[in-house]
Amino acid sequence: DNFASIVAAVEEGRGIFGNIKKYLVYLLSCNLGEILLMATAILFGPLLGLPAGVLPLVAIQILYVNLATDGLPAIALSVDPPDTDVMRQKPRPRRQTIFTPPVLRYLILAGLWTALVTLGVFVWTLNSGCSFEEAQSMCFVTLILVQFFNAFNCRSLEHSLFKAGPFTNRWLLLAIGWECVMLSLVIYLPLLQEPFHTYALSVQDWSIAILSALSIFVMAELYKFVMSLVRSRSVASVAN
Repeated sequence: DNFASIVAAVEEGRGIFGNIKKYLVYLLSCNLGEILLMATAILFGPLLGLPAGVLPLVAIQILYVNLATDGLPAIALSVDPPDTDVMRQKPRPRRQTIFTPPVLRYLILAGLWTALVTLGVFVWTLNSGCSFEEAQSMCFVTLILVQFFNAFNCRSLEHSLFKAGPFTNRWLLLAIGWECVMLSLVIYLPLLQEPFHTYALSVQDWSIAILSALSIFVMAELYKFVMSLVRSRSVASVAN
C-alpha cells in the first residue's frame, strides 16, 4: 500500500541482480584467464622459447588460485553496494540474461589480458636468466594480483571505479588484504615453499608483478571510457 516500499523493493532487486552479475563476471573472467594461460603455454610454448614440458603453473598452484584466491573476493562482490545510478537505469527486458554483449566482451577481454600479462611475465623472467622456480613464482603472484585488480574492475562494467568509489566495499578490501597475507606466507614460509613450488621474491620482483597486474585495471578503465563514448553517441544519434 506504500509506493515508497515498491520503489525500495525495485532498488533492492536491481542491486541483487547486479551483484550476481559482478560475482559471475569476476569468477568466469578469472577462470577464462587461467585456461587461456595454460592453453597458450601448452600450444605455443616452443614458439615462445619455452623448453619442452615447461608450464607457467603447476597443479597445486592452480588449485590454490581457484580455491583460496578467487572465493573471498567473489563473495565480497556479492554484497557490493549497488551502483549510484541503479534507479536511473532502464528496466531490464524480462528475458534478458546476465550474459549481455557488453558482459561477454569484458569476459573475453579480461581473460585474454590476464593470460597475456601472466604468460608475458613468466617468459620474460625465464629469459632473463632467472631460475624456473622464480619464473613460476612470478607468474603465480602476477596471476593472483591481476585477479585482485580485476575484482575492483568487476564492481562496475559501465562506470569508472573512481565514480563507484574504490573503498566503498570494505568486505572486498578485507578479502584482498587477507589474501595478500596468505600469499606472502605461501611465497616466504619455508614450510609452504616446497609443496607450492614457490620462490622467495625480491622487492624488484614484486614491483614487476604489481605493475604488470595493474595493467588490467588501466585496460578496464580505458574500456569503460570507450564504451561510455559509444553509448553517448548512440543516444545522441537517436535523439537527432
